[in-house]
Amino acid sequence: MGWMKNIFGKAMPPVTGEPVPDRYPEILAVLPLKDAVLMPGAILPLLVSNPTSIALIKDFHARGELFLTAGMKKPKEAHLATWDNIYRVGCVAKIIKVADNDDGDVSIMVKGIKKAVLVEKLADEPALKARVSYAEEDLEPTREVHALAHSTTQTIDHLARLSYHNMDTILSNLAKIRDPITLLNTSSTTLPIPIEKKQQILEASTITEKYTILYHCLQEELDILEISSRITERAKGEINHAQREYYLRQQLKAIRKELGDGGDGDSEIEELSKEIEEKDLPEEVKKDVDRDIKRIARMQPGSAEYVTIRTYLDWILDLPWHEQSEDNLDIATVEQILNEDHFDLKRPKKRIMEFLSVKKLKGDLKGPILCFAGPPGVGKTSLGRSIARAMGRKFVRISVGGVRDEAEIRGHRRTYIGAMPGRIIAGMKNAGTLNPVFMLDEIDKLTHDIHGDPASALLEALDPEQNNHFTDHYLNVPYDLSQVFFITTANVVDNIPPALKDRMEIVEIEGYTQEDKLAIARNFLIPKEIEANGLTGRDITFLDEAVIHIIRHYTRESGVRNLEREIASVLRVIAANVARGACETCTIDRAFIEEALGPVRFMPEARERTRIPGIATGLAWTPFGGEILYIESAVVEGKDEMILTGQMGDVMKESARIALSLLKGMGQTIPPAKCLHIHVPAGAIPKDGPSAGITMVSSIYSLLTGRVVREDLAMTGEITLRGVVLPVGGIKEKVLAARRAGFTRIILPKLNAKDLTDIESDALKDLEFTFVDHIDEVLAFAFPTPPEPASLPPHLSDPQGAETKLRL
Repeated sequence: MGWMKNIFGKAMPPVTGEPVPDRYPEILAVLPLKDAVLMPGAILPLLVSNPTSIALIKDFHARGELFLTAGMKKPKEAHLATWDNIYRVGCVAKIIKVADNDDGDVSIMVKGIKKAVLVEKLADEPALKARVSYAEEDLEPTREVHALAHSTTQTIDHLARLSYHNMDTILSNLAKIRDPITLLNTSSTTLPIPIEKKQQILEASTITEKYTILYHCLQEELDILEISSRITERAKGEINHAQREYYLRQQLKAIRKELGDGGDGDSEIEELSKEIEEKDLPEEVKKDVDRDIKRIARMQPGSAEYVTIRTYLDWILDLPWHEQSEDNLDIATVEQILNEDHFDLKRPKKRIMEFLSVKKLKGDLKGPILCFAGPPGVGKTSLGRSIARAMGRKFVRISVGGVRDEAEIRGHRRTYIGAMPGRIIAGMKNAGTLNPVFMLDEIDKLTHDIHGDPASALLEALDPEQNNHFTDHYLNVPYDLSQVFFITTANVVDNIPPALKDRMEIVEIEGYTQEDKLAIARNFLIPKEIEANGLTGRDITFLDEAVIHIIRHYTRESGVRNLEREIASVLRVIAANVARGACETCTIDRAFIEEALGPVRFMPEARERTRIPGIATGLAWTPFGGEILYIESAVVEGKDEMILTGQMGDVMKESARIALSLLKGMGQTIPPAKCLHIHVPAGAIPKDGPSAGITMVSSIYSLLTGRVVREDLAMTGEITLRGVVLPVGGIKEKVLAARRAGFTRIILPKLNAKDLTDIESDALKDLEFTFVDHIDEVLAFAFPTPPEPASLPPHLSDPQGAETKLRL
């Protein structure tokens, strides 16, 4: 019978004593009350809307029948007016007034008479009926009761001044009641204190206990009302004219601050706190994050600082703090994957196998920091990707070439608008694990300016002893990079700052021989480009002679990047023919290559260019591999002793002067009114270094004696004024360049003989090496036949007919 609603808002007359029967009935109808508890002597207004209930009420009123009111334990389940949903202690009551409303509902007033206890359930229809018992209560007022009544009256008066639930009139009337028992019962019934507390007051056996419960309830309500008043004033003070629409939100924030928590569990801040708790951050990081959480809990979500902190917290949550990918420690499988992806490259593969072997045995190992150094196109970047695949790790690559701002590496501080973390932290976020393979490409091309030195910023990240506490300026908390497998790439190791180079293990990746390129094209490049050009499944035969023709006459490089580009060009021609229906099968030979790519671009010109006196062939090292270097000498009219052209650097110019001085000391002279002109072709390209010393001596000697240098000979070595040949660098690149150009004989300094051990035996096949330590040995090998007077150039003949003298 959940059909009674309590009605508040009307002033009620003070409760006066009513005559009651000498004996109360033991069987009564039970009236469940929703959100209300009736006390003895109090009057409770109710609203009845159910037609059946209205009829029962009017019948009770007409017969003056008593009934029992009992509060419901679960008011939200008012439709369950059952024995289990009502309290066992209630109040016997009678209806003192019934009034019909215009809308068909009925308003009634019920007066409490005596407390009773439900003993036994007797009936459900048409109304609940039960057997009840009555208990006598000690309601004699004492001095303590009068004191409690006085305190209660004062509290009610305070509530009235604070507009408690807009019940000013009711509260004022209650404050005027002087009888302690009437004040107790009327206040307990009328005021909107929790139902559970009202039931406790009804069930209490002494008036002192009842007053104590009521006073504490009213005092709590007063405290809440005073806090609410302070919060309202504080929120109003914080809101300016432009923020009035946030008034309710500011009140909520102020309430949360007063209560000392972060709001309800469904709020954004609560969800953010839960995510951070689940992330299990390091203690030092969690301390800073918790401080920021408390800060944004007091901010407007639309404020700039809120957005800044929220973005920062999102970065913290997106970074991997404990997530790691499991390494593939099957050495045989890793080796197989590396060999599938790359031909040769034995040294870097060997280093990877060593790292995984130690990790397999030791179990825990810091990530190495390798630097793959070599010319472009040899597979440095793709090798890093292959290493990640073989190890089962994520791969991250960032290019640092041209980076000139330290903030690119370590991020900007959060005080700047639009601040973001550096590239390393951004890469870790993209990886999603603590142990990716992290490649820093083109590290030799870092620059610096007034914004700082990015190479110095990398020192901490690439130092195994420090990178477990790498600090990005944006995060401003330590981050562990010790499990990261760092790989850097460079073309020129000398351009890497010494402090940075000292932290890396340099792994040289030299250029490929013709045989290497042929194998790479056959096993990797051609299948890849056939698939890329939609020719998979077609009958296409790429002859080895065609690949070699491309290598020799259409490319000149240490790597295979241009070779891949030319192969793709050839296959696109075939794809066009297939699309037109011109062919279904194709055999690619030398003739097809020239038809598809046009005339040959590079010719073995060494023999042609060295068949006249004054020309010698040297070997040079460049960041892109070895190159052939021609030194041309001529005697021209002029007053200067020497003219140097071809964009020579200072060191190379000094080598030319040393060569001329050395030959003069050997008895060679330049005719009067003549000067020596030395030129190094490819004049647009700067050149420098001492390794062309013996080549310049040979070129000048050839000019002055009229003898031709061996046409199949190339040489490299530094020269001194005493004729001593000193060792030089880049031997492997230079040897491979000589082989590509078709030279079969090479002169090297004797101290460079050890460098040939780094070259594969296949690359040395068909090459003849002569190791020298003095210029006499160079000239003896470069000019095997003795000089003939008839072969001297006319412009160098002695005008007096004297013979040219040669002293070695």
